[in-house]
Amino acid sequence: MTFARKSLTFAAAALLTLTLIFACGAWAEEDPVDFTIQVTPQSLTAPGTVSVSLRVSNPTDQDMQTPVTLYDPAGNVVPSFGDGGSYILKSGDSRPWEGEWNVTEEQLNAGEITYTLKYMLPGADGQAAEFTRQATARIEYAGEHVALTVNRTISPEVVRNGGTATVTYELYNSGNVELKDIRVKEKISKTAQKVASLPAGKRQSLTFTSRIGNADLTSSADITYQAVGSTKTLTQKVDETVIPLATPNLKMELSSPTAGVNIGEAATLEITFTNAGNVSYSNVTVAEAKKGEILTNLSIPAGATVKETVEFILNEPTTFKVTATLPDNTGETKTMTKELSLGVFDPEKTMLLTLNLTADQDTISQAPADVRFHLTVTNNSNVKADKIAISHGETAIYTIASMEPGASVTLDRDVRVSQAGKFRFTATVKDSLNNLVSFDSNTVQITYAQPTSAPTQVPVVTVAPPELVTAAPVDQAVTQGRDIARTAAVALGILLGAGLVLFAVSSVIRLKNRSKSNAAYDHLDLAERRDYTEPADEEEDDLDESGEADDDYDDRDGPEDLLPLRKDAEDEMPHEKLIRDAKAAEEAAEDVAEDAADELADGEIEGGYRVTRSEETENTAPAEEAAEDAEAEAPRRRHRRAKRAEDEDA
Repeated sequence: MTFARKSLTFAAAALLTLTLIFACGAWAEEDPVDFTIQVTPQSLTAPGTVSVSLRVSNPTDQDMQTPVTLYDPAGNVVPSFGDGGSYILKSGDSRPWEGEWNVTEEQLNAGEITYTLKYMLPGADGQAAEFTRQATARIEYAGEHVALTVNRTISPEVVRNGGTATVTYELYNSGNVELKDIRVKEKISKTAQKVASLPAGKRQSLTFTSRIGNADLTSSADITYQAVGSTKTLTQKVDETVIPLATPNLKMELSSPTAGVNIGEAATLEITFTNAGNVSYSNVTVAEAKKGEILTNLSIPAGATVKETVEFILNEPTTFKVTATLPDNTGETKTMTKELSLGVFDPEKTMLLTLNLTADQDTISQAPADVRFHLTVTNNSNVKADKIAISHGETAIYTIASMEPGASVTLDRDVRVSQAGKFRFTATVKDSLNNLVSFDSNTVQITYAQPTSAPTQVPVVTVAPPELVTAAPVDQAVTQGRDIARTAAVALGILLGAGLVLFAVSSVIRLKNRSKSNAAYDHLDLAERRDYTEPADEEEDDLDESGEADDDYDDRDGPEDLLPLRKDAEDEMPHEKLIRDAKAAEEAAEDVAEDAADELADGEIEGGYRVTRSEETENTAPAEEAAEDAEAEAPRRRHRRAKRAEDEDA
């Protein structure tokens, strides 16, 4: 087997395939058949067996009128496909086929195997023509490849208490080398199982079983094997999985929205399955005793709720008996049965009430507000109505005992509404089939509006009669507090009065002292002459009346009437000194005034200056300076007075 040989064989096969494709190209648009193929393994180290999976289908919306026939790579009809190798494909139908094929050395060299379909189709001229379709699978020549594929299947998925759990392992040699000494140890079984040999592409199954008690089972497996021609042991592990203990909890309910229907109307049956357990149900069928199967192929998974509805036309009262057949995933099938009776009545006996609602106002200016509703209930049916319950929402208003056909009942109700809005009343009554039926009134709209302000009126004042008020008893603690406050107020008043008296006395004293002080400044000096260039002879001040020196003046340093003023300053009080200075100033002022008057009378003042007191100079000389000046002028004044006295005597 050389590389050139393989290449030529492959090229020849490719050319044949292209030829067939172009030969059938004219029919491709009209060909209704799909044809696919798969093989395992896809590589071999030597000629051997492969598994083949084929699928033939008709995806069009037209049924084929003639069958398709399957041929193997050797050109022989495959008898296990359809009926003796042929099968008619309907619209949307498909036909699978699985089998084995022993790959020859020639096919391995070509690298493929081809299966063929043959069938008849009408041609363009209306005559039947044979069509050929082929499906080719690639097979590669490869070196040695060791592989084992393991698939585990647990049945049932959930096991009832006391039931048997079955674990099946499918061993598939997915390599191209034969395997030997395959050993499988399953956890639920104490005994391991063995497979002596497994050729490439072959499968073999091993099954383990175990009874389950009141607890779950756990499945896992350890697998060992060797390749032919090798002493190396290979291992493979299948992970753990739980086989749960079944806890079925399925409920079935049969109901209808109404207790009955009118004659000739459809009644609705509602069938509800509630599965609260861990058991799943599939392919469930539901049958009615008289109607036969009404539901098929239902699935009810664990933890799910399934609801189905069916309708029946009723002409007479009927009792439905419904039975559900429930195959589950524990391998068991259970049944459940429910019954339901539905009535049928004459439309002439249908209950019909009408409600007319009005209100005394359609606008409110405050909330809550009182509104009067007027409700008229009329029985427009042909049967008597009993125990008619009138309500507003969930609030019961009134119950009418009974109403004959055509009768009316009027209700007036004062209701406090919490807000504006829409208001509607409801009447509830049972019909002839004991069904509870309700009838609504018309809707009344009440709106809200701001109140209108009333015109302002002058209020009429009414003098209230005098009321006799009795003083409340005073608490002793309050009385004591008032006494203490009164005493404190008196003491404060006394202190305030004493302070005012002291202030007045001090003010008077200050005023007297101020007046004395002001008087001390009221004096001026008058001189016989004023010569600012040549001072007067001081000796003439010392002369006595005879023109001689006055010894007494020199000895006493001052006239006799000024001796009190020469009192030792240390022995005088401040106010005494102030009084003394003021008195001396006053006397000096009087003397000056007299001298001035005499001089004016005698006309003795010639060419000198006259000094007078003005408003500007008043009170500008301090009292002490005035006293000193008076003391200095005293001898001269005495001299002048003596002279005036002599003149008067003369």
